[in-house]
Amino acid sequence: MGDGTKALRVFEDAVEYLCRNVDAVRELIGPGLWEAPFAVVRAGDPSTVEWREAVRELHHAAEAAGIPGGLGLSSTMGVGDWPSAPTPRSVGWVCPTGRCARVDLREGAVPDTPTCALADRPMRLVDG
Repeated sequence: MGDGTKALRVFEDAVEYLCRNVDAVRELIGPGLWEAPFAVVRAGDPSTVEWREAVRELHHAAEAAGIPGGLGLSSTMGVGDWPSAPTPRSVGWVCPTGRCARVDLREGAVPDTPTCALADRPMRLVDG
């Protein structure tokens, strides 16, 4: 995994956290610091500088609002400091637009399709 890929993964993980906690984060941050950057994160292209800056803005606003570690962009760099990868599973749901790294893993029977909080669309099933 190259440096650019690792950096993108950190941003995707931050947006995954945002996706899972969108209502609580929005309430803590408040509309003034939320609306503009969230619109870019929701509709923007993850490969652009504008998208990453919007994620950074939400991260800093979350930290200022009292969320320890914000959205998780701040990482201590060094051997062993990256979180370990999730345990591989055969069935799960992923973000339908690929804007975040959210994976909703399922055990056993698969319930109704969850909805992505960012895209407001059904998540995409990954099987096998």
